[in-house]
Amino acid sequence: PVVALSERLSAPLSALAEATRAIAKGDYSRLNPVKSRDEFGVLTQSFNTMTRQIADATEAMERNQQQLERAKTYLESILSNLTAGVLTFDERYYLKTVNASAYEILGAPIGSFHGLKLPDWSVHVPGVAPLADLVLRQFATGSDKQWEHQMEYRRAEGGVRTLLVRGTRLGSRGETGYVVVFDDITHLAQAQRDA
Repeated sequence: PVVALSERLSAPLSALAEATRAIAKGDYSRLNPVKSRDEFGVLTQSFNTMTRQIADATEAMERNQQQLERAKTYLESILSNLTAGVLTFDERYYLKTVNASAYEILGAPIGSFHGLKLPDWSVHVPGVAPLADLVLRQFATGSDKQWEHQMEYRRAEGGVRTLLVRGTRLGSRGETGYVVVFDDITHLAQAQRDA
């Protein structure tokens, strides 16, 4: 009788321990049958419910991660095909996103200011200092409104370019920071002068 009682008590605990090890390895399919209505039955039922909730939460997290990856890929595709230069900064003016057109328009080597804080651009890439100064001045006004400014920009190669620069503050909820978009309108400005 003692051995039978011992087996009756240890079998459900062993099954729960085995299911716990399976969950630790990421296997959420291990559900234990509820064989009694006593404390072990209630514990087993609670364990099964928790396992299903963890499996559902893990599945939802994986779906969200896949959606996030697809959205990121889509955004990168859009940015890489824009002819306008695009820069995004976090709240402390660290560069977060830059597209190839931004480097091309500014005549700066690709990667030259990636990850740099905007106020440090003039030290590391002196040629872009006029743009960096303009952007900092515009955002320093503290206005949340979009701004637009036309400027003359001297490239190391290619002479003086006319840029139309627009910027705005990002985020009323969640992600905050700044976005700057600029176009080389040199040919348009020259055509207007010629006309």
